[in-house]
Amino acid sequence: MTNQEEWNDFAQTYATVQQESRLPIETDVVQYLAQRLPLKTLTVVDVAAGTGRYALPLTQAAQSVELIDWAENMLKLADQWLTAHDQTNYRLTSADWHTLPTKPRADLAFVSQLPTLTPADLPKLRAFGRRALVLNLQTQAASSLLTKMADALNTPTPTSPQADPARAMNVSDYLTTHHISYHTHDFHYTLPDQASVSDLLTNFDQPFSVRDANQLAEKVTGTANANQMQTVTRDYTYQVMLIPAGH
Repeated sequence: MTNQEEWNDFAQTYATVQQESRLPIETDVVQYLAQRLPLKTLTVVDVAAGTGRYALPLTQAAQSVELIDWAENMLKLADQWLTAHDQTNYRLTSADWHTLPTKPRADLAFVSQLPTLTPADLPKLRAFGRRALVLNLQTQAASSLLTKMADALNTPTPTSPQADPARAMNVSDYLTTHHISYHTHDFHYTLPDQASVSDLLTNFDQPFSVRDANQLAEKVTGTANANQMQTVTRDYTYQVMLIPAGH
């Protein structure tokens, strides 16, 4: 998705996925920040806030939160989510954060899982926070079945745009090159799940006939049925970077 209209159309689906997630990453990240910082006394700007997954624990732990997103439908759902949890210490800003003035908006700037993030964005994002910038980057979203399929196909295991380890490495390289100190903390989760070979074929950039799919299933599961559900494990890793403000 590359424009506001697509994100607005996706908002309800996105909210449902976020709210049904079994990962406690949002509460874990905020608890970590509360241990490192006097969060109760700090204001926060949640950049590219989406439907408020992280804004909820942030409003519960911080003095106040500004949610910025360019998709109005995302912010409407965030407003509903926060209101349903009796939160009032927040405000909504509908804008493309790239176009906002490069100056502090809160004590802490917070950015989570922004798939378009590049090192070139860091000076502006650091400027949004008087005290620090916090990046929450997903570096792994692995499926045991997907890994077996990739091995059988003799190809690298596909990565999703949301969980690209190169993003964190690029940010780390930038900070090191510019002699900017920072702290990191990793969160790792392993969950059981159900999936079939057919479910995961779209991760590979090649066509599969029914025969191809069944042969692949036999190699990785011992059953020549690509639609047969399998018990798999899913591994998720997130890296939080705490970076001092750039002014």
